[in-house]
Amino acid sequence: MAIRLSGMVSGMDTESLVSALVSSYKLKKDNLVKAQTKLSWKQEKWKTMNTSIYGFYSGKLSSARFSTSYNLKTSTVSNDKYAKVTASSSAVNGTQRLKVKQLASTGYLTGGQIKAADGSKVTGDTKISDIVGTTDGSISFKTASGTKSIDITSDMNVNQFVSKLKEAGVNASFDENNARFFISSKESGKDNDFSLVANDSNGLNALQKLGIYTVNDTDSAEYKRLAALTEGSDAYNTELEGMYTKITAKDTAKSYADKYNAAKDKLDALAADDTWDHSLTLDEYMAKLKTETPDILNAYDKYKKEKVDSEGNTVKDSDGKVVYEYDTEAMEKDGVKDEYEAAVKKKASNESLIKVYDDNSKVIEDTKDYVTIGDDGKAVADETNEKVLQEVSDTNADRQAKAKALLDSKIAMASNVAGSASSSGAVRITGQDSEIELNGATFTNNSNNYSINGLTIEAMEVTGNDEVTITTNTDVDGIYDMIKGFFKDYNELVKSVDVAYNAASSKGYEPLTSDEKDAMSDDEVKKWEEKIKDSLLRKDSTLGSVLDTMKNDMAKSFKVGDKSYSLSSFGIATLGYFNSPENETGVYHIDGDKDDSKTSANTDKLREMISNDPDTVISFFSQLSTQLYTDLGKKMAASSTSSAYTIYNDKQMNTQYSEYNTKISAAEDKVTTWEDYYYSKFSAMESALAKMNAQSSSLSGLFG
Repeated sequence: MAIRLSGMVSGMDTESLVSALVSSYKLKKDNLVKAQTKLSWKQEKWKTMNTSIYGFYSGKLSSARFSTSYNLKTSTVSNDKYAKVTASSSAVNGTQRLKVKQLASTGYLTGGQIKAADGSKVTGDTKISDIVGTTDGSISFKTASGTKSIDITSDMNVNQFVSKLKEAGVNASFDENNARFFISSKESGKDNDFSLVANDSNGLNALQKLGIYTVNDTDSAEYKRLAALTEGSDAYNTELEGMYTKITAKDTAKSYADKYNAAKDKLDALAADDTWDHSLTLDEYMAKLKTETPDILNAYDKYKKEKVDSEGNTVKDSDGKVVYEYDTEAMEKDGVKDEYEAAVKKKASNESLIKVYDDNSKVIEDTKDYVTIGDDGKAVADETNEKVLQEVSDTNADRQAKAKALLDSKIAMASNVAGSASSSGAVRITGQDSEIELNGATFTNNSNNYSINGLTIEAMEVTGNDEVTITTNTDVDGIYDMIKGFFKDYNELVKSVDVAYNAASSKGYEPLTSDEKDAMSDDEVKKWEEKIKDSLLRKDSTLGSVLDTMKNDMAKSFKVGDKSYSLSSFGIATLGYFNSPENETGVYHIDGDKDDSKTSANTDKLREMISNDPDTVISFFSQLSTQLYTDLGKKMAASSTSSAYTIYNDKQMNTQYSEYNTKISAAEDKVTTWEDYYYSKFSAMESALAKMNAQSSSLSGLFG
């Protein structure tokens, strides 16, 4: 940058002169800034307009395409204390009869109040053994998801017992204030109920002393069923079969074959590796590695030193032997550190290969007698193999013996306690299904909610001998309000588009520079800029095309059956060019609309047609909406200059904005360059004048 001196010698206003000289370049820059500012305003204007158009497109217009959006029904119940009913579009009009025979309930068990054996208060941390005495019992929890056994151990506390109950598939808690367990099904209904039974006498003792043993039909039936089992009977054998996992020879043979083949695949991969000398067999190569690997680091023994801790003490292992480490600093001085590190990696790699070889060789050795080797060297599952058969026999015998002992214990316990009384204070409510009768047909469910032929019914109270009626009709008001809502949104959109398209011209108005703003009041600046912004989409061809599409589609006719209908057929029309307020020529009014002062006095033709012929109304508006949705969608299709669901060329505008940045930067550089040039010339002139004045003063001194 040139030195910028004022006219100290010449007395000239250098800054003003330079400003005037570069004014043409500044003007070009200012014009670029104005153009960019105007473009940014236009982008914002378009964004707002696009949001409105897309909001209508994806909202009311989108839903209006589907007949299901109009098939609104309303249902009333003659006595709503018994049931709540809503109707979907598929519900049939008419009156139906309903009886609520039974409400669904959730299975609940409220335990009796309990104390520890010593009479102390029970908390979540109290050991179960401190309450029941003898532990190591077993109970079974049956839920809809299956049966889960819970072992009650000596180290288990109340909180842990509650956790086990939850894991079994129920809601469970212990209330310390009331000293009671609370257990309930996760869902209502008979099939979602639970059953809590003892597997042995210790388990029964635990249930009784924990206050959660109850005698109910389900549990009693279970104990009676067990008590009736006799050894050797089909029922006994079936029960026994279900208590252990039967291992078949086929499954066992396959497991050995799979292990053998997996190990062989890993050894084959080692054999095929091209990183070693294949003049040797794999076994020979591994034997070589096992011999060489331990000696790989011997060359660096001289660098071994005793390992010391932070306090300088020699480190020893658990056997009292000195631990050594390698002095890598000394290696680095001798230039062998890289070789040493390579040797360490080599040793680790060899040891890894040896481990893979040894581990998989052992698997093959352990499994080879349990399989048959095919011609391809792979193991084949052989369920007739003597070793396989022997293992299956031993395993099953062991498991079956344990299962039989457990079953016999359960049978003995069930025989003794089938008639035992419930825990004191314990209350059991069994889960049950609800039952209703609709038009004489019976329906059941695990909840009180039903979905039947388009009706959603919530049973509230048993009707007994009473009967209620459900009356379903077309929801005239609902359909009318939907259509009215559609036109409300459409009218707002088309009016805003008309306002933008028909805006007054702002010819002669351009964005203001900083200097120009300084010369005006804030209010004047605001009005000036608003004038420009309001006109940015004036007579815009893209906006005009959207407006034409909307108006043309709304003016179309559509056939329903053999008859053609237009909006006027339903008492919906504009006020006409001469009767419409400014920018409202495309706004539609519904005859008889009480909220519209211009047409409220007219006959409500739309509501009448909805009442008399809803199918025609629905078909017409579905077709109209589909047409407009399709055409607007085409206008918002993505292109090389615009993004998807965008009316205007947003991509192109973004590019233009970036280009303005480049042009403005170049223009600013040019202004600076010329300013520096002119300031350098004026500085040279001032320096020359200063020297001339100095010489003149010197001469004047010489001549007195």
